[in-house]
Amino acid sequence: MNFRIKTFVFLIASLISILTACQDKWEEHAGLQDAGLGQNLFQRIQAEPSLSKFSELLIKTKYSEVLASSKKYTVWAPSNDALANLSTDVLNDEQKLKDFIGYYIVELPYNTALATNTLRLKTLNGKYIYFSETKFEDAGLVTIDQHAGNGILHTVNKAVFAKQNIFDFINASSFKQKEYLTSLNYEVIDSAVAEQTGVDPVTGRPVYKPGTGIVQKNLLFDRVGSLKDEDQEYTVVLLADASLETERTKIKPYTQGKNADSTERLASLMVMKDLVFKGKYTLNNLPNILISEDGVEVPIDKSSIQNSYETSNGMVYVMSQVNVPLRNKIRDVRQEGETPVGFSRTDKSANIKYRQRRNPITQELFDDIYIFNHKIPLFHARYRIKDLYSIKYKVYWVAPNDVQTLTFKQRFAISDPASTSFAETQVNLKNFSEVYVGEYTISNYGDYNAFVIAANNGVDATNSINLDYFRLEPQLP
Repeated sequence: MNFRIKTFVFLIASLISILTACQDKWEEHAGLQDAGLGQNLFQRIQAEPSLSKFSELLIKTKYSEVLASSKKYTVWAPSNDALANLSTDVLNDEQKLKDFIGYYIVELPYNTALATNTLRLKTLNGKYIYFSETKFEDAGLVTIDQHAGNGILHTVNKAVFAKQNIFDFINASSFKQKEYLTSLNYEVIDSAVAEQTGVDPVTGRPVYKPGTGIVQKNLLFDRVGSLKDEDQEYTVVLLADASLETERTKIKPYTQGKNADSTERLASLMVMKDLVFKGKYTLNNLPNILISEDGVEVPIDKSSIQNSYETSNGMVYVMSQVNVPLRNKIRDVRQEGETPVGFSRTDKSANIKYRQRRNPITQELFDDIYIFNHKIPLFHARYRIKDLYSIKYKVYWVAPNDVQTLTFKQRFAISDPASTSFAETQVNLKNFSEVYVGEYTISNYGDYNAFVIAANNGVDATNSINLDYFRLEPQLP
């Protein structure tokens, strides 16, 4: 019993000792920070003689009021020496000055302990900065982690200006790619900002005041994202004019539009979409192959890089050439049978089954569609195929027919379910292999409807539809 009491007393004494040490450490830390914690960030900056110019600019841009508020911020303040040569072009332009000062402030407090891995943080002017233990962008940190009541203050030894985003960079260049990018602009009416004046009595659609609600969009941005977007980082290839024309000439036979202008625009789009990549790849981590937004593999020959530029939302590489093989761009199109967008009748849902099956040969699971006992001659399922190039495609499908005891016939069609471009194809029993269905030449690049059509009878088991998938194989030279 005496041993237990002694052990208990020892443990209590040890705990008291630890708590006392912790309290001493906290009091030491709090003592160091008391002066700063009693001030807001603007007051803290005002109290530093070496930051008097930055303080004046905070007042001029009214950011002084922001930093005096109860919200928490981090500020990287340039010293008086760093601001000594700030141009009058910035000082005398209200918006430029506001953008310049806003670049040094972010919401929420960030100390250097949080920046052991470089942080990318959004500033109050909408741009992003990189912050590490020793750097604010390319400026060195002079003093760090100075606490205030509503945030943290660091000081830097250099004036830092926001970089252009990728769109602005391209727009300021003289490359042909700039012109082709502009050619992809188009206008739409945004109902959220348009002024409605009435309702069309025939269609029931809103009528808008002419000239209101018109917004500009871009076909390239629709596909890959806006290169103006500061929240997303990209890597973009800016291609030498001659190489750009080579790539456009190579793809143009397969981007035939309704007229010559649409063909030219489509050729530009199909080239440039594969020169934009999500994510920022610096020279040190630039791979030999980049994958574009829709999965095209683009070989990157680093010896063709003439210049590289860091922008506010990524990297731009000026390259003498990029040779993307046609087979990388014009690829097989596979459509899963269980993903139709519609049917010829809407009252047959009980006769449509979406199934999961197992291939008895490979033992792999697959999904398919099985339509049975519907009693409708020429019943069909409709599929939407996007981005078919103007080229001949061979068509294959897998239709296992693994539950019936009878074979049946079904037909494939593109654009029109009444088309007889494809003959009926017999669907044999328990066939898990691809079957050649026929071929079809796409005249104009675009999105198309495809159909799988039942036999022209109403007899159960002989007018079924079954489809694991169909595949369109482009016939490249």
